[in-house]
This record gives sequence, structure tokens and C-alpha cells, in this order.
Amino acid sequence: MSFVVPTVPVLNSLVPVGRVIYVGSFSKSIFPGMRLGYLVGPEPFIRAARALRGLVLRHPPGLMQRAVAYFLSLGHYDAQVARMGRVLHDRRSTMEAAIRTHGLTIAGSGAFGGSSFWMRAPDGVDTEALAAALAPQGVLIEPGANFFSPGDRPVEFYRLGYSSISATRIPDGIARLADGIAALSRSAPAA
Repeated sequence: MSFVVPTVPVLNSLVPVGRVIYVGSFSKSIFPGMRLGYLVGPEPFIRAARALRGLVLRHPPGLMQRAVAYFLSLGHYDAQVARMGRVLHDRRSTMEAAIRTHGLTIAGSGAFGGSSFWMRAPDGVDTEALAAALAPQGVLIEPGANFFSPGDRPVEFYRLGYSSISATRIPDGIARLADGIAALSRSAPAA
């Protein structure tokens, strides 16, 4: 199976010059503790950003900067990103199939990329309680209430990540999740 990324025009080519700033980091794609990123934008903005960074944090060690530059120049970063894309695509496909098999509900439409699904449990299922019940079984979900404004926060939403889970473990985890939702649905008071 091949993995092809569709060609998308560069945003900067679609708007007047000087209105687009690209901000990126190598924290997710190479190493979280690296604390090394990049900015691409108009020269006056870059100059101001450098001055601000100098006030907040001196700079990452020069050796780290040179090592990453060398890594990039050899094409290893591009190969790593392509490899990660294939792995995440396989994991997402596996998770989508398992979600369908167990009749779980994806909240909203799927999108290209990312590393998680935004899900909705049936009414009456509190995902905080679901997360607590699933954790001892090795299934971790992120309850969604914190993603909503304070007040009347819905409790049935949750986020389900797949970036750090082997594709071979996903179907069993989704089955456990479905069983946990079914158990909480049975114990939920009738509306």
C-alpha cells in the first residue's frame, strides 16, 4: 500500500506578501525535549521575534542546532516524516475500522492528518467515569469536558489518540472501550 500526500498550495502563495508566518517545532517529529523550532516570515517579524526570544530564553545549545541542521541536510528528517505518515495512516485506518466494528461514534467528520479522534459516548455516559474504569485495563481516553467552556459542559465527549499505540493493539483496546461504554450505559439512569 502506498501513502500519498495530496499537493496543497503554499499558503504564502495565496495571500499578499508578508502576511503569512510559518511556525514549527521538532518536538513531536524528532524529540520532545529538544525545544527547537523554526519561524519563516517577513524579515522585520523575524528580527522582532529573535529579540523577544532573547529576553525570554537565550537560545538552544549551538551543538543541538548544528546537529539538527545536519540531520535535515542529509534528508533524514524528510524520511522520518514520511515514515511517521505511513505509520499514523495505518494506525488511523485500523482504529477507524475497529470503531465501525464496535459501533462507536466519531463526533464530527474525519480529516486528513492528526493523531486522534474526537468521540462521543451515548447520552448518560460520563467520560470521566469511563476513563477511570478503562485505565486499569490499559485503555486511556481523554475526557472532553475540559475542552468546553465552563458552565454546562457536556460529559459524553472524549478524545481517543493513536499516535503511540501499535496498530496490532488497537482492535483489542477499542473492544475494551466498547465494553466499558456498554457497562456504563447499562448503569446510567434512564432519561
